[in-house]
Amino acid sequence: MIDERLRSRLEQLNRGSLPASTLPAQSAQPASAASKVAAPLRPRAVKPIEGLLRRGMVAQNEAGEHLRILLPLEELWPGGEDLALKRHAQLSGQEIPPPKPGENQDLAHFIRSFPHDLLLVDLETCGLSGSSLFLIGLLRFVEGQLAVELLLARNYAEERAVLASFWQATRPTSLIVTFNGKSFDWPMIADRSARHLLFRGSRKPELAHVDFLHHARRRWRKQLPDCKLQTLERHICGRGRTGDIPGSQIPAAYQQFVRTGKDHEMNAILLHNAIDLVTLLDIGLRLAG
Repeated sequence: MIDERLRSRLEQLNRGSLPASTLPAQSAQPASAASKVAAPLRPRAVKPIEGLLRRGMVAQNEAGEHLRILLPLEELWPGGEDLALKRHAQLSGQEIPPPKPGENQDLAHFIRSFPHDLLLVDLETCGLSGSSLFLIGLLRFVEGQLAVELLLARNYAEERAVLASFWQATRPTSLIVTFNGKSFDWPMIADRSARHLLFRGSRKPELAHVDFLHHARRRWRKQLPDCKLQTLERHICGRGRTGDIPGSQIPAAYQQFVRTGKDHEMNAILLHNAIDLVTLLDIGLRLAG
């Protein structure tokens, strides 16, 4: 047998690999010990998608106009739609145990609603509670496929039209799914809709709502430093991002877009929102399992 340094040098001289029989034997490791050693996680990076803003189509409703960008799930998560549908079929075939005292049936509701009644929601806003919103991202079954639908206000005046399009995408059986949206996203949609008098003379639809934050904390809080969505994305879903815009910079970037019309950072915001929704779907299917 030859040592590793000599083997490497001989390969360089011969411009090829040495036969396996000349390599040093690996020390055998018991299967039980090997199974306890987790392979290092190498998250798959989501590559930037250029020109998202230019792919938008003008949508019009009784409240005005806004931009609508439709992205098939396959474009954002290659193989994701097939994986999600197969996972759902598997989960649907399992008998759901009755909830323990104090538990709810959020995850069972999630599985029953998938895909036609499911509406995953994520907002981008101009600041904290009380400020306007400019983007409602949806992941839902549309035009025969799972897709991310981005409803964008190109300026502050289009917020009302964005909200109107959101409500048009719902129906009485819709299940709204958010991450940390019980105290922010969903109340904000209700508050901004009321400010714009969208339901003057009628009642706002009462829709079922599931939020995955507390479910994720119960499942993974002992394994992870925190249960923020991007922490789960990296450590649970094995997905990373390149060229992402931090959430704290999004309000200022949108204000710059409204003033100048330059779309570079706007494209990053759109992709940020879309990937949040993809991760929300991925996390939901993992929690349900």
